[in-house]
Order: sequence, then structure tokens, then C-alpha cells
Amino acid sequence: MEKYKEIKAKVANSNGIINNRFFKENNISNYYINKLINDKIIEKHSRGIYIRNDIIEDEFYILQQKSNKIVFSYNTAMYFLGETEKTPDLIDVTTYKGFNKHRMSKNTRVHYVNKENLYLGAIKVESPGGFEVISYNLERILCDLIKNKKTGVDKEQTNKFIKEMFIKNKIDSSLAIEYAKKLKCEKKLRNVMDVLI
Repeated sequence: MEKYKEIKAKVANSNGIINNRFFKENNISNYYINKLINDKIIEKHSRGIYIRNDIIEDEFYILQQKSNKIVFSYNTAMYFLGETEKTPDLIDVTTYKGFNKHRMSKNTRVHYVNKENLYLGAIKVESPGGFEVISYNLERILCDLIKNKKTGVDKEQTNKFIKEMFIKNKIDSSLAIEYAKKLKCEKKLRNVMDVLI
């Protein structure tokens, strides 16, 4: 059972949320995966996602493990960056048009963009559980909120965010304009800037 000891050590040294890729990279067969489950070392969370029994679930990280083609956006990105006190009721993610969202959880609100703009303004941030996830930066959130009226984000919160970005000088305006050109909302952004700057 030396191999099983090695496998348990690898699982213990993982971040605790394990996907099928981890098992493939470490040559861990279904026999040992089932043994880990039976020995209550891990439990199956959903298709292809397993969680070590000694850690707290992080729904944001788990969601990103289900697909590396999503970026946390809108309300959720604002939450990660400390721009809202309210924990989001729904998790906002952006992905490319044509993405099959069947693996997303029910409390996920999916937004779509052209493939070439999916990672525009994407940065690495820490989730509430301490895991590294991909989110949009402030400039991208600003452009998305200005471009799209039907975001699902509370109107009062949207207006407060937009005002604070300019009044408190929290964003790089030239970077926001660069993003707005690519997202085809430059005119809308400049109109807002004319009023607030």
C-alpha cells in the first residue's frame, strides 16, 4: 500500500479542491479515487470536482475549476475588489458567446462577450476562501456596467460604483478608454467622463 500512502500525501499537499486533471497528472486511477472517497479523505462535489474533507468549500474556486473559460464579473468582481459591502446573491461570470453553461450552478448569472474580449482586463484575485481566481479589474467592470444596462446589478449600486471610480480617482482613465474601444462603448464612457470629471 506504499502507492496509496504516496497518493494520500499528494492529496494532503493539494489546495483541497481537486479536479480530474489533478488525478490524471498524478496517475491516480479510479480505484484509488474511490478508495479516497470510501476512507473519507475526499468527497465528490460534482462531476469532475472533489473536495478534501478537512477544508471549507469555496464556491467561487469550485466554479472556476469547472471551467477555465469564465471570468468573475459585475457584482462578483466588485465584491472581490472590495467595491461593495454586500455579498452577491448571484455569482456573475462572463464567458464567450457559444459557451455551454450546463455545468454552471443555479446561482450563477452568465454574461457573454466575443471570445477576443473574454480576458480583457482579467486579473488574478483572492477569493473569500483564499484561493486564486480570475476576475475583471475596475476598468473592465466600469466599461461593462456602462455598456450594458441589463446587468442584473442594482441600479443604485451601479451608479455609486461609476461615480466613485472617477470622483475617488480609482481607475486609470486611459486604460478604461482603451477597453471601451475594444468593447464598442467608447462614446458612452466619454459621455460619463464628461459629466463626472
